[in-house]
Amino acid sequence: MNKLRQRISENLFNIPGWRTKRKIVVFESDDWGSIRMPSRDVYNILLKAGIRVDKCPFCSFDSLATEDDLTALFGVLRKFEDKNGNHPVFTANCVVANPDFLKILETDFSEYHFELFTETLKRYPGCKNSFSLWEQGINEGLFIPQFHGREHVNVNRWMKSLRDK
Repeated sequence: MNKLRQRISENLFNIPGWRTKRKIVVFESDDWGSIRMPSRDVYNILLKAGIRVDKCPFCSFDSLATEDDLTALFGVLRKFEDKNGNHPVFTANCVVANPDFLKILETDFSEYHFELFTETLKRYPGCKNSFSLWEQGINEGLFIPQFHGREHVNVNRWMKSLRDK
């Protein structure tokens, strides 16, 4: 009972949260590193196959950030400073792996395999040097990745769907 009281008291203490009168803008974005929709061609193929990716905002707009995307983002962030001379910081919630589709296919969908997102980037058009730009953004204090998950898929459910065709 004492443990329960202690936990409740700790949570009640945190309810008010942190407060400030300063005006703060937070740039935080989800699912960096996740493939989601690799290209417009794949999007159109899925639509033609009757898979309504157009009804899912994640499938419509999420893709890997290319070198051009990162260069443009960091260019915009460098243009602005706060009163202390600090540039805006972009927080990227990252998934660190993607399904390894070929290995999964080779096992006839009986085994799940993944690859690190840094390997995925190397294979995708316009993304070969994206991770180097991530590191540059980190070093300049413009880009702060934080862990969001290993991959953005329910592995068991997805693998079952693949086996069931």
